[in-house]
Amino acid sequence: MIRQERIPVEELVVDPVQARDEAWTNDKTDRQLAASVAEDGLLQNLIVRPIEHITDGMDLGDNSEASYAIVAGSRRYHAAMDAGYEAVPCKVLDADDLDAAWTSLLENTDRKDLSEQEIAQQLALIYELVRPRQEPAACPQCGEPVADGPALDAHYDQTDCTPRGDDDNVNLQSKAAAGNAAAGNAPTRFSTDRQAKCYLAQRFLGRTDDSAIALIEGHLRTAALPDSLQALFKTPDDRTTSERQTLENYGIETDTTLGSGEGKSGTSREIVALHDTVETDLADDAVDGTDAVLETVGSLTHPEMSEQELRRTLRDFRHDVTAAVETDAPATAQRQQFTETLQACAEELRETYEEVEPQRPFKKVDVLGPDTQRHSRWHAHAKQSREVSGHGELVRELYQERLETLAEQEGWE
Repeated sequence: MIRQERIPVEELVVDPVQARDEAWTNDKTDRQLAASVAEDGLLQNLIVRPIEHITDGMDLGDNSEASYAIVAGSRRYHAAMDAGYEAVPCKVLDADDLDAAWTSLLENTDRKDLSEQEIAQQLALIYELVRPRQEPAACPQCGEPVADGPALDAHYDQTDCTPRGDDDNVNLQSKAAAGNAAAGNAPTRFSTDRQAKCYLAQRFLGRTDDSAIALIEGHLRTAALPDSLQALFKTPDDRTTSERQTLENYGIETDTTLGSGEGKSGTSREIVALHDTVETDLADDAVDGTDAVLETVGSLTHPEMSEQELRRTLRDFRHDVTAAVETDAPATAQRQQFTETLQACAEELRETYEEVEPQRPFKKVDVLGPDTQRHSRWHAHAKQSREVSGHGELVRELYQERLETLAEQEGWE
C-alpha cells in the first residue's frame, strides 16, 4: 500500500539501507540542485518508510525523533532543506529492510544516478540480508550430507537431485519477504549462496544465466575491496578529501571515474584480479595489494586512453607480473621484480603513445593493437600523398571514393 503525504523535514532521516554513499556534500552539483528546487520546486516525491519497519540496531544517526526514513531521494531532501522547505511531498511505503534496499537501488539506477561503487555496496547490503547464515549440511532432496554450498552444487551435478528453479527461488523469496515484512519480521534467507546470487541477478538484471551471476559476483568483489580502491569507482564529487589526496599521491586524476556503473565495464574485475594476484602470489611484506593497484593505475593511465584500453593494459600487466615474479623469492626480490615489470610496461606504453598519437586518426580505438598502428601509418601516408592537412578533409575524400566504387560495383543509379 502506497500513500502520499507532505511530511515535515524534521520528521525525516536518511534510511540506513539507502543506496547513495554520501547523500550531500554541498559541492557545486548539490548547490545547483538546491537552486533548482528553490526555483522550480520538487518535481519528484521522496520515497520513505515508517521508522518502525527498520530492523532494531540499524544506525539512524543523531535523529532519534524522526518518524520516517528516506529510502530514495536523499539529495532532494537535503536540497529542499537548503531551499527553505518546511515539509516535502513523499510516497510512503510499508517496506522491510530488503524491499527498501531494492527500492533505493532500482529507483536510482533507473535514473542512472549511482556510481559503480554505490551499486556494488548496495548489492552487497542486499546480499547480506538474504545469504545463508551457515552452509547447508545436507541435500534438501535426498538428505545426503554435504560440506558446504559448493559441495551441494557438485552433488547436484553428480546425482539426479536438482536445485529448485531460479525463478521459483526468486518467487519464493519475494513472497516470503513480503509476508515477513507484513509481520514485522526479518526476510527469509536462502539455503545456499548460489540461490542468493540468483535472486540478486533476477531482481537486478532480470535473468539468472551464468553471465548474470558473474556480474553479481563482480559487484560483490568490488564492494569487498579496500576503501582506497573503491574510491576509483566513485564519482569525483563523492570522494572524500582523504580519498582524493590518496589518488593524487599515486598520480591518478581525481576528476575521472572508473566503471560504467552498470557492471559492464569490466574495469572493476581487472582491479580485483590484480589486487588478488598481489595479495595471493607475493609475500605478505613484499608489496601491499592496495598500494600495488594504485601505483599501477597511476603509472599505466594515459590522458588519451579509453577505459577499454586501460582494462586491457591492466590485464596484460597482471599477466606480466605473474610471469616475472618468482613466488619462492625473498620479499625484497619480489618487490624489485614487481617494480621493474611496472616500469617496463609504463615505458612501453609511453613509447607506443608517442609513436602513434601524432598520426592517430580516431580517438575511440585500441591504440595498443597492431592493426591500429598500421592504419595510423597508412592514414599519414594518405594525407601526405593527397596533400591534405586535415583529418576531416581526408575522410570525406576517401568516403566519396568508396561510395563511387560501391555504386559502380553494385550498379546503383
